[in-house]
Amino acid sequence: MVRFRLVPERSSLAIDARSNVGPIRWEAAGLRGGFEVVEASPEVVDPRKVEWAEVELSVESLTSGNSLYDAELQRRIDGRAYPTARVALRHVDPVGTGNRYQLQGDLTFHGVTRLLTGTVVVAFPAADVALVYGEKVIDIRDFDVPSPAVLMLKILPDVRVRMSLEAQRDD
Repeated sequence: MVRFRLVPERSSLAIDARSNVGPIRWEAAGLRGGFEVVEASPEVVDPRKVEWAEVELSVESLTSGNSLYDAELQRRIDGRAYPTARVALRHVDPVGTGNRYQLQGDLTFHGVTRLLTGTVVVAFPAADVALVYGEKVIDIRDFDVPSPAVLMLKILPDVRVRMSLEAQRDD
């Protein structure tokens, strides 16, 4: 069994939202977590044999660069009451013959947990480094978050979440 830990300063998340005045992007770095996987050999790690994986984000780290948008987001997601978003992996299936995998896991956000599926690309550029990239469109109403509205600004409830992770082998 090999454990990989996320490198927080190299692991990030972006949320792309659409509004009546144009796109808005919130970004955050500092994701925490990791995964355990069964080794096929000392040089080969098989992502299909993940035993445990979890990613956490402090929601207060999300920023758009616009303090009005950021304040409204924190108010809507109630960041003080629910300071962490967490994904816990349940299942991994390969997609095709490359390095793409369909994941199934529980996303806990705003105090609500939902089962989601999504596709990621996994690469191991070195035996001790893992790179994971994925994106998923999520309807924030599924997590009891009302669509934000500030003055004349209306944000649509479906947002695209993009995740870019770097993990280091943790022996």
